[in-house]
Order: sequence, then structure tokens, then C-alpha cells
Amino acid sequence: MKSHISATIDSDLLENLNCFGKEERRTRSQIIELALEQYLKEKTKRDDEIVTSSGRFGGKFSREETYAR
Repeated sequence: MKSHISATIDSDLLENLNCFGKEERRTRSQIIELALEQYLKEKTKRDDEIVTSSGRFGGKFSREETYAR
């Protein structure tokens, strides 16, 4: 659910917001929402998150060797 708010924004920042919105074909509110979401995601990262990487296992895996104990 969306809520209506009122905010005071620096005029230079608003000009940049408008230009970026035109380039991305998004409304001001969409750009502000996306920027705020990204900012909060970065600032509220939890330390207990599972860290992943794009690496791959390059070795050999055998179920028989693993479960043959």
C-alpha cells in the first residue's frame, strides 16, 4: 500500500531527479522510492546474512565416497 508524504528537497537535487526520471522514463516518486529502498538496504545490512559468491565447485564429488562410511 502506498502512502502520500510531503518532503522538502534541495532544488539542485530535484533538478537532477527530474533529469534522471526523464532518462529512465519514471516518475519522481518512483525514482525517490527506488533510491530510498537502495539506501535503506545498504544501511540496514544484517551481519548474520549468508554471504554468497558466483564461484563454482571445480573438484570431484562422489556420493558413494561420502555415504560409504
